[in-house]
Amino acid sequence: MSNRFDVIINGAGLVGSSIAIGLAKAGMKVLVIEFHPLAKLYPTEDYGLRVSAFTPSSKKWLQYVDAWDGLQHTGRVTPFLHMHVWDEGGRGELTFDAQGTGSDALGWIIDNEATQGVLLDRAQKLGNLTILDSTKLESFVRKGDLVEVTLSNGDTYETELVVGADGGRSLVRDWANIPTTGWSYGQKTIVGQVRPEKSHENSCWQRFLENGPLALLPLSDGRCSLAWHTTFEEADELLALSPEAFSERLTNGFEGKFGKIEVAGELGAFPLRLNHAQHYVRANFALAGDAAHSIHPLAGLGVNIGYLDSATLVEELINAKKAGISLGDMTILKRYEKRRKAHNLLIMGSMDLFKRSSTSKSGLVKGVRNLGLSAADKLPFVKKRLARMAMGYYGDIPSFVKP
Repeated sequence: MSNRFDVIINGAGLVGSSIAIGLAKAGMKVLVIEFHPLAKLYPTEDYGLRVSAFTPSSKKWLQYVDAWDGLQHTGRVTPFLHMHVWDEGGRGELTFDAQGTGSDALGWIIDNEATQGVLLDRAQKLGNLTILDSTKLESFVRKGDLVEVTLSNGDTYETELVVGADGGRSLVRDWANIPTTGWSYGQKTIVGQVRPEKSHENSCWQRFLENGPLALLPLSDGRCSLAWHTTFEEADELLALSPEAFSERLTNGFEGKFGKIEVAGELGAFPLRLNHAQHYVRANFALAGDAAHSIHPLAGLGVNIGYLDSATLVEELINAKKAGISLGDMTILKRYEKRRKAHNLLIMGSMDLFKRSSTSKSGLVKGVRNLGLSAADKLPFVKKRLARMAMGYYGDIPSFVKP
């Protein structure tokens, strides 16, 4: 195997593997480095703990990288046609419907493990895309317009561009000496599968409670994926309960709307924080996905803005290749950063404000929140703008994902 690649990507996750496929489809020679054995990234027999609410723009991107059809055969894709948001102890309510959006669904709830497996299968069928697993980046040196990376096994490879798609604790971000801004929300999200007595109606349901929102996302077998955002203390208390006691708390959290809601699988929890790279690029380095930004999962937008990063970066690199410009050139990379950073900041700021208002103990803030939900629900142009943003159609959209 030659040691020269157009692009080296650190991380074979949902973002990294999609970037690799997009570039390889355009004829570039791509190397992906993955610390974990690939076998550990493939789906288990049942849904994993983590699912994502994929937007129509993410569907377009998955179609471009030839993964969407494969996902349809996994049995772990559920379209949702409606979204209902309402407030505890108030009359504020906001609903969205797929009708009139130009899409056959508002989005799709998809098991992350299933998406990962389909992307890896697709990647390994491309002759100009190489994945090296069970290894990691060890060091790098600059050689003119190139970067030479050394792996933990001692092998070396040269490239014009190193892409960090390696998560919130990105090694590539550290290599590029890019600082971050962020903070902990002092919250955890409890996740897992539950089974409601009544139908989920192919809808997403979210209720604001005192300590944070409680959400049910529809799955293909009648179950729901649970996302319960709450304080560290309440999360630990809830996870220590018996399945029967947890079920009672959850059922009450939704006011009995779905009848009894039973635990239908393993439950887990992860801490919530906001993190944003102050720069997305340096010469010969670029960040995408969680390596560039981690947001509150309130609206399930994390992987979707990661896919907008992916599609935009691939578009810019394809244009650079056609023009004979080095893929590590800052003119190209800065264009990618400009296109994505402002949009991501808008989303992150909106989610942060929404999160803070959703957990405020102030009666005034709660009143404003109720009024805001009700007002937005009654103003068609506001609902349409919110729906398009949630569907990924906002800002400078890459050509691969345009409606």
